[in-house]
Amino acid sequence: MPRRRTVLASGASLVAATVAGCTGDPTADNDDSGTDTESYTVTVEPNFRHTFDSVPESYTAIPSVWLDIGMAFGIEPAAVASFDRAPLKYYELLPDVSLDTDAVTLLAGGAEEGYDKENFYAADADVNLIDPRALKFYADWSDDDIAEIESATGPFLGTTIRFQSDSLTDGEEPPYDLYGAFEQAARIFQRQAQFDAWQSFYDDFIEGIRSELPPEDERPSVAAIWRGVNPESGQFRIAEIDAMANNTRTYRELGLRDAFQGRIPDGPIGYEELLDVDPDYIGAVGGLTSLTHEEFVSTAVEPFENDSNGQQLTAVQNGNLVRTGGQYMGPIVDLYSTEALAKQVFPDRFGAWPGAVADVPEDERLFDRESLAAIINGEF
Repeated sequence: MPRRRTVLASGASLVAATVAGCTGDPTADNDDSGTDTESYTVTVEPNFRHTFDSVPESYTAIPSVWLDIGMAFGIEPAAVASFDRAPLKYYELLPDVSLDTDAVTLLAGGAEEGYDKENFYAADADVNLIDPRALKFYADWSDDDIAEIESATGPFLGTTIRFQSDSLTDGEEPPYDLYGAFEQAARIFQRQAQFDAWQSFYDDFIEGIRSELPPEDERPSVAAIWRGVNPESGQFRIAEIDAMANNTRTYRELGLRDAFQGRIPDGPIGYEELLDVDPDYIGAVGGLTSLTHEEFVSTAVEPFENDSNGQQLTAVQNGNLVRTGGQYMGPIVDLYSTEALAKQVFPDRFGAWPGAVADVPEDERLFDRESLAAIINGEF
Protein backbone atom coordinates (compact mmCIF):
# COMPACT_ATOMS: atom_id res chain seq x y z
CA MET A 1 0.00 0.00 0.00
CA PRO A 2 1.48 3.39 -0.94
CA ARG A 3 2.20 5.66 1.99
CA ARG A 4 1.28 9.29 2.26
CA ARG A 5 4.48 11.29 2.39
CA THR A 6 4.70 13.99 5.05
CA VAL A 7 7.33 16.67 4.61
CA LEU A 8 9.55 16.31 7.64
CA ALA A 9 9.56 19.37 9.84
CA SER A 10 12.63 21.50 9.35
CA GLY A 11 11.13 24.95 9.50
CA ALA A 12 10.70 27.45 12.25
CA SER A 13 7.34 26.12 13.44
CA LEU A 14 8.52 22.88 15.01
CA VAL A 15 11.80 24.43 16.06
CA ALA A 16 9.98 27.13 17.98
CA ALA A 17 7.62 24.61 19.55
CA THR A 18 10.49 22.36 20.57
CA VAL A 19 12.55 25.18 22.04
CA ALA A 20 9.53 26.37 23.96
CA GLY A 21 9.25 22.91 25.48
CA CYS A 22 12.90 22.72 26.55
CA THR A 23 13.57 22.64 30.26
CA GLY A 24 17.05 24.12 29.90
CA ASP A 25 18.09 27.66 29.09
CA PRO A 26 18.19 27.94 25.26
CA THR A 27 20.88 30.59 25.56
CA ALA A 28 23.22 28.27 27.46
CA ASP A 29 25.69 26.06 25.64
CA ASN A 30 27.06 22.64 26.47
CA ASP A 31 30.09 24.28 28.04
CA ASP A 32 27.91 26.14 30.58
CA SER A 33 28.85 29.49 29.12
CA GLY A 34 25.51 30.96 28.12
CA THR A 35 24.87 34.58 27.36
CA ASP A 36 21.89 36.84 27.94
CA THR A 37 21.10 37.00 24.21
CA GLU A 38 19.25 34.56 21.97
CA SER A 39 22.53 33.24 20.60
CA TYR A 40 23.91 29.98 21.94
CA THR A 41 27.22 28.17 21.73
CA VAL A 42 27.82 24.51 20.95
CA THR A 43 31.02 22.49 21.01
CA VAL A 44 31.26 19.19 19.16
CA GLU A 45 34.69 17.69 19.74
CA PRO A 46 37.22 17.89 18.19
CA ASN A 47 35.90 21.02 16.43
CA PHE A 48 36.08 24.59 17.66
CA ARG A 49 33.06 25.80 19.56
CA HIS A 50 30.56 27.73 17.47
CA THR A 51 28.04 30.40 18.43
CA PHE A 52 24.72 30.33 16.58
CA ASP A 53 22.74 33.54 16.23
CA SER A 54 19.72 31.55 15.08
CA VAL A 55 18.70 27.89 15.02
CA PRO A 56 20.01 26.13 11.89
CA GLU A 57 17.34 24.66 9.64
CA SER A 58 19.48 22.82 7.09
CA TYR A 59 22.54 20.58 7.21
CA THR A 60 24.91 18.48 5.15
CA ALA A 61 26.09 15.00 6.10
CA ILE A 62 27.92 11.96 4.87
CA PRO A 63 25.41 9.05 4.78
CA SER A 64 26.29 8.03 8.28
CA VAL A 65 25.48 8.50 11.94
CA TRP A 66 24.77 12.20 11.41
CA LEU A 67 22.29 11.70 8.59
CA ASP A 68 20.32 9.30 10.76
CA ILE A 69 20.53 11.73 13.68
CA GLY A 70 19.12 14.50 11.52
CA MET A 71 16.32 12.23 10.35
CA ALA A 72 15.62 11.25 13.97
CA PHE A 73 14.73 14.90 14.55
CA GLY A 74 12.59 14.95 11.43
CA ILE A 75 15.00 17.19 9.52
CA GLU A 76 15.83 16.15 5.99
CA PRO A 77 19.40 16.93 4.83
CA ALA A 78 20.13 19.71 2.36
CA ALA A 79 22.98 17.63 0.96
CA VAL A 80 24.76 14.30 1.42
CA ALA A 81 27.88 12.87 -0.14
CA SER A 82 25.83 10.22 -1.91
CA PHE A 83 23.02 7.79 -1.11
CA ASP A 84 25.16 4.70 -1.67
CA ARG A 85 25.19 3.78 2.02
CA ALA A 86 22.18 5.73 3.24
CA PRO A 87 19.76 3.68 5.40
CA LEU A 88 16.69 4.65 3.37
CA LYS A 89 14.94 1.31 3.81
CA TYR A 90 14.44 1.92 7.53
CA TYR A 91 12.67 5.23 6.98
CA GLU A 92 10.30 3.62 4.51
CA LEU A 93 9.05 1.31 7.28
CA LEU A 94 7.91 4.18 9.50
CA PRO A 95 4.46 5.71 8.91
CA ASP A 96 4.55 9.28 7.58
CA VAL A 97 8.36 9.34 7.51
CA SER A 98 10.47 9.40 4.37
CA LEU A 99 13.33 11.20 2.72
CA ASP A 100 12.84 13.00 -0.59
CA THR A 101 16.13 12.11 -2.25
CA ASP A 102 15.31 14.22 -5.31
CA ALA A 103 15.41 17.35 -3.16
CA VAL A 104 18.88 16.61 -1.75
CA THR A 105 22.10 17.94 -3.29
CA LEU A 106 24.85 15.35 -3.80
CA LEU A 107 28.22 16.56 -2.55
CA ALA A 108 30.42 13.89 -4.07
CA GLY A 109 30.74 11.08 -6.53
CA GLY A 110 30.94 8.51 -3.74
CA ALA A 111 30.23 8.18 -0.03
CA GLU A 112 33.65 9.46 1.01
CA GLU A 113 35.46 10.71 -2.06
CA GLY A 114 35.31 13.22 -4.86
CA TYR A 115 33.87 16.12 -2.89
CA ASP A 116 33.17 19.21 -4.98
CA LYS A 117 33.19 22.51 -3.13
CA GLU A 118 30.72 23.93 -5.63
CA ASN A 119 28.15 21.46 -4.32
CA PHE A 120 28.61 22.81 -0.81
CA TYR A 121 27.99 26.30 -2.18
CA ALA A 122 24.86 25.06 -3.96
CA ALA A 123 23.50 23.37 -0.83
CA ASP A 124 24.20 26.49 1.26
CA ALA A 125 23.52 24.61 4.51
CA ASP A 126 23.37 26.29 7.89
CA VAL A 127 25.62 23.63 9.46
CA ASN A 128 27.81 20.82 8.11
CA LEU A 129 27.47 17.67 10.21
CA ILE A 130 30.67 16.29 8.71
CA ASP A 131 33.96 15.68 10.48
CA PRO A 132 36.44 17.97 8.66
CA ARG A 133 39.11 15.32 9.27
CA ALA A 134 37.18 13.07 6.88
CA LEU A 135 37.38 15.69 4.15
CA LYS A 136 41.09 16.12 4.76
CA PHE A 137 41.74 12.40 4.63
CA TYR A 138 39.36 11.17 1.94
CA ALA A 139 39.23 14.25 -0.31
CA ASP A 140 42.63 15.81 0.46
CA TRP A 141 41.08 19.08 1.58
CA SER A 142 43.26 21.63 3.33
CA ASP A 143 42.48 23.81 6.34
CA ASP A 144 41.95 26.66 3.86
CA ASP A 145 39.34 24.59 2.00
CA ILE A 146 37.49 23.92 5.25
CA ALA A 147 37.63 27.58 6.27
CA GLU A 148 36.38 28.67 2.84
CA ILE A 149 33.27 26.52 3.04
CA GLU A 150 32.61 27.43 6.66
CA SER A 151 32.77 31.12 5.73
CA ALA A 152 30.43 30.66 2.78
CA THR A 153 27.93 28.29 4.42
CA GLY A 154 27.95 27.02 7.99
CA PRO A 155 30.39 25.51 10.49
CA PHE A 156 31.67 21.94 10.39
CA LEU A 157 30.40 20.32 13.60
CA GLY A 158 30.41 16.62 12.82
CA THR A 159 32.70 14.12 14.49
CA THR A 160 33.70 10.55 13.72
CA ILE A 161 32.19 8.04 16.16
CA ARG A 162 31.82 5.03 13.89
CA PHE A 163 35.15 3.40 14.78
CA GLN A 164 38.68 4.06 15.95
CA SER A 165 40.78 5.03 12.96
CA ASP A 166 44.56 5.37 12.98
CA SER A 167 44.44 7.34 9.73
CA LEU A 168 41.47 9.55 10.54
CA THR A 169 41.55 10.05 14.31
CA ASP A 170 45.09 8.95 15.22
CA GLY A 171 43.63 5.87 16.88
CA GLU A 172 41.81 7.85 19.55
CA GLU A 173 38.49 6.57 20.87
CA PRO A 174 35.45 8.50 19.61
CA PRO A 175 34.60 11.46 21.86
CA TYR A 176 30.95 10.36 22.16
CA ASP A 177 28.84 7.27 22.03
CA LEU A 178 25.76 7.33 19.80
CA TYR A 179 23.46 9.11 22.24
CA GLY A 180 26.26 11.47 23.24
CA ALA A 181 26.53 12.62 19.62
CA PHE A 182 22.75 12.66 19.35
CA GLU A 183 22.56 15.02 22.33
CA GLN A 184 25.15 17.34 20.76
CA ALA A 185 22.93 17.53 17.67
CA ALA A 186 19.97 18.33 19.93
CA ARG A 187 21.93 21.34 21.16
CA ILE A 188 22.77 22.39 17.61
CA PHE A 189 19.13 22.26 16.51
CA GLN A 190 17.72 23.27 19.92
CA ARG A 191 15.71 20.05 20.12
CA GLN A 192 16.33 19.05 23.73
CA ALA A 193 12.70 18.15 24.43
CA GLN A 194 12.60 15.96 21.35
CA PHE A 195 15.89 14.34 22.34
CA ASP A 196 14.52 13.66 25.82
CA ALA A 197 11.52 11.93 24.25
CA TRP A 198 13.91 9.84 22.15
CA GLN A 199 16.04 8.98 25.18
CA SER A 200 12.98 7.86 27.15
CA PHE A 201 11.77 5.76 24.20
CA TYR A 202 15.17 4.10 23.84
CA ASP A 203 15.57 3.50 27.58
CA ASP A 204 12.23 1.67 27.74
CA PHE A 205 13.13 -0.31 24.62
CA ILE A 206 16.55 -1.49 25.78
CA GLU A 207 15.48 -2.13 29.37
CA GLY A 208 12.69 -4.35 28.07
CA ILE A 209 15.18 -6.36 26.03
CA ARG A 210 17.81 -6.61 28.74
CA SER A 211 15.27 -7.84 31.26
CA GLU A 212 14.75 -10.90 29.05
CA LEU A 213 18.42 -11.70 28.38
CA PRO A 214 20.11 -14.70 29.98
CA PRO A 215 22.77 -14.09 32.68
CA GLU A 216 25.98 -12.54 31.34
CA ASP A 217 28.02 -15.72 31.79
CA GLU A 218 25.51 -17.62 29.65
CA ARG A 219 25.55 -15.24 26.70
CA PRO A 220 27.27 -16.45 23.53
CA SER A 221 30.51 -15.25 21.99
CA VAL A 222 30.68 -13.48 18.64
CA ALA A 223 33.37 -12.57 16.15
CA ALA A 224 32.29 -9.26 14.66
CA ILE A 225 33.58 -8.87 11.09
CA TRP A 226 33.52 -5.49 9.39
CA ARG A 227 34.45 -4.01 6.00
CA GLY A 228 32.48 -6.77 4.36
CA VAL A 229 32.31 -10.53 4.92
CA ASN A 230 33.96 -12.40 2.07
CA PRO A 231 34.48 -16.06 3.06
CA GLU A 232 35.93 -16.95 -0.32
CA SER A 233 38.84 -14.56 0.24
CA GLY A 234 39.79 -16.21 3.52
CA GLN A 235 40.54 -12.75 4.95
CA PHE A 236 38.52 -11.14 7.75
CA ARG A 237 38.79 -7.87 9.65
CA ILE A 238 37.71 -8.14 13.27
CA ALA A 239 35.99 -5.26 15.06
CA GLU A 240 36.44 -4.88 18.81
CA ILE A 241 33.05 -5.20 20.48
CA ASP A 242 33.95 -3.50 23.75
CA ALA A 243 35.60 -0.43 22.20
CA MET A 244 33.55 2.76 22.42
CA ALA A 245 32.75 2.80 18.72
CA ASN A 246 29.47 2.79 16.86
CA ASN A 247 30.13 -0.14 14.54
CA THR A 248 29.84 -2.81 17.28
CA ARG A 249 27.33 -0.99 19.49
CA THR A 250 24.54 -3.54 18.88
CA TYR A 251 26.61 -6.49 20.12
CA ARG A 252 27.71 -4.46 23.12
CA GLU A 253 24.18 -3.38 24.02
CA LEU A 254 23.09 -7.02 24.17
CA GLY A 255 26.13 -7.98 26.24
CA LEU A 256 27.51 -10.55 23.82
CA ARG A 257 31.03 -11.74 24.57
CA ASP A 258 33.83 -10.81 22.19
CA ALA A 259 35.44 -14.02 20.92
CA PHE A 260 38.64 -12.03 20.34
CA GLN A 261 38.62 -10.18 23.68
CA GLY A 262 42.16 -9.32 24.71
CA ARG A 263 43.59 -10.35 21.35
CA ILE A 264 42.02 -8.06 18.75
CA PRO A 265 44.15 -8.33 15.57
CA ASP A 266 45.54 -5.15 14.04
CA GLY A 267 44.95 -6.28 10.49
CA PRO A 268 43.08 -8.95 8.55
CA ILE A 269 43.16 -12.54 9.78
CA GLY A 270 42.59 -15.88 8.08
CA TYR A 271 40.57 -19.00 8.85
CA GLU A 272 43.25 -20.30 11.21
CA GLU A 273 42.77 -17.43 13.66
CA LEU A 274 38.98 -17.60 13.32
CA LEU A 275 39.00 -21.33 14.01
CA ASP A 276 41.28 -20.80 16.98
CA VAL A 277 38.63 -18.76 18.84
CA ASP A 278 35.71 -20.65 17.20
CA PRO A 279 32.95 -18.17 18.10
CA ASP A 280 29.36 -19.14 18.81
CA TYR A 281 28.25 -16.48 16.32
CA ILE A 282 29.79 -14.65 13.39
CA GLY A 283 28.48 -11.11 12.95
CA ALA A 284 28.46 -9.15 9.71
CA VAL A 285 28.88 -5.56 10.90
CA GLY A 286 26.82 -3.31 8.64
CA GLY A 287 25.27 -6.20 6.72
CA LEU A 288 21.77 -5.40 7.93
CA THR A 289 21.91 -2.06 6.13
CA SER A 290 24.05 -2.80 3.08
CA LEU A 291 22.61 -6.20 2.13
CA THR A 292 19.19 -7.69 1.52
CA HIS A 293 18.46 -11.04 3.14
CA GLU A 294 19.04 -12.78 -0.17
CA GLU A 295 22.35 -10.98 -0.71
CA PHE A 296 23.51 -11.87 2.79
CA VAL A 297 22.75 -15.53 2.20
CA SER A 298 24.45 -15.63 -1.22
CA THR A 299 27.55 -13.58 -0.32
CA ALA A 300 28.20 -14.63 3.29
CA VAL A 301 26.18 -17.61 4.53
CA GLU A 302 26.50 -19.96 1.56
CA PRO A 303 30.19 -19.21 0.87
CA PHE A 304 30.99 -20.04 4.52
CA GLU A 305 28.98 -23.27 4.26
CA ASN A 306 30.72 -24.23 1.01
CA ASP A 307 34.26 -23.56 2.23
CA SER A 308 36.20 -26.49 3.71
CA ASN A 309 37.57 -24.26 6.46
CA GLY A 310 34.28 -22.47 7.04
CA GLN A 311 32.51 -25.78 7.53
CA GLN A 312 34.64 -26.41 10.62
CA LEU A 313 33.39 -23.30 12.41
CA THR A 314 30.79 -23.91 15.10
CA ALA A 315 28.88 -20.79 14.08
CA VAL A 316 28.61 -22.04 10.50
CA GLN A 317 27.60 -25.55 11.55
CA ASN A 318 24.81 -24.14 13.73
CA GLY A 319 23.62 -21.56 11.22
CA ASN A 320 24.68 -18.74 13.51
CA LEU A 321 25.67 -16.04 11.02
CA VAL A 322 24.01 -12.76 11.94
CA ARG A 323 24.05 -9.17 10.69
CA THR A 324 23.69 -5.75 12.30
CA GLY A 325 23.36 -2.08 11.39
CA GLY A 326 27.04 -1.28 11.76
CA GLN A 327 29.15 1.84 11.69
CA TYR A 328 26.73 4.16 9.87
CA MET A 329 23.72 3.67 12.13
CA GLY A 330 22.17 6.51 14.05
CA PRO A 331 19.26 6.36 16.52
CA ILE A 332 16.68 5.05 14.03
CA VAL A 333 18.85 2.31 12.57
CA ASP A 334 20.07 1.42 16.07
CA LEU A 335 16.56 0.35 17.11
CA TYR A 336 16.13 -1.90 14.07
CA SER A 337 19.62 -3.33 14.50
CA THR A 338 19.10 -4.19 18.17
CA GLU A 339 15.72 -5.75 17.45
CA ALA A 340 17.24 -7.80 14.62
CA LEU A 341 20.18 -9.09 16.64
CA ALA A 342 17.99 -9.94 19.64
CA LYS A 343 15.82 -12.09 17.38
CA GLN A 344 18.77 -13.66 15.56
CA VAL A 345 20.57 -14.69 18.75
CA PHE A 346 17.67 -15.24 21.18
CA PRO A 347 14.66 -16.31 19.09
CA ASP A 348 13.17 -18.25 22.02
CA ARG A 349 12.95 -15.00 23.99
CA PHE A 350 12.19 -12.40 21.29
CA GLY A 351 10.62 -14.32 18.43
CA ALA A 352 12.12 -15.78 15.28
CA TRP A 353 14.08 -13.56 12.91
CA PRO A 354 12.30 -13.55 9.51
CA GLY A 355 15.42 -12.47 7.60
CA ALA A 356 14.52 -8.85 6.85
CA VAL A 357 13.50 -5.86 8.97
CA ALA A 358 10.39 -5.35 6.84
CA ASP A 359 9.15 -8.87 7.56
CA VAL A 360 8.96 -8.73 11.36
CA PRO A 361 5.29 -9.42 12.22
CA GLU A 362 3.56 -6.50 13.90
CA ASP A 363 2.78 -8.48 17.05
CA GLU A 364 6.45 -9.55 17.38
CA ARG A 365 8.09 -6.15 17.03
CA LEU A 366 10.23 -5.00 19.93
CA PHE A 367 9.42 -1.32 19.45
CA ASP A 368 6.31 0.46 18.21
CA ARG A 369 6.83 2.02 14.79
CA GLU A 370 3.95 4.49 15.10
CA SER A 371 5.14 5.81 18.46
CA LEU A 372 8.63 6.28 17.06
CA ALA A 373 7.31 8.09 13.97
CA ALA A 374 5.34 10.41 16.23
CA ILE A 375 8.51 11.46 18.06
CA ILE A 376 10.33 11.97 14.76
CA ASN A 377 7.49 14.16 13.53
CA GLY A 378 7.50 16.27 16.70
CA GLU A 379 4.45 14.73 18.37
CA PHE A 380 5.56 14.02 21.92
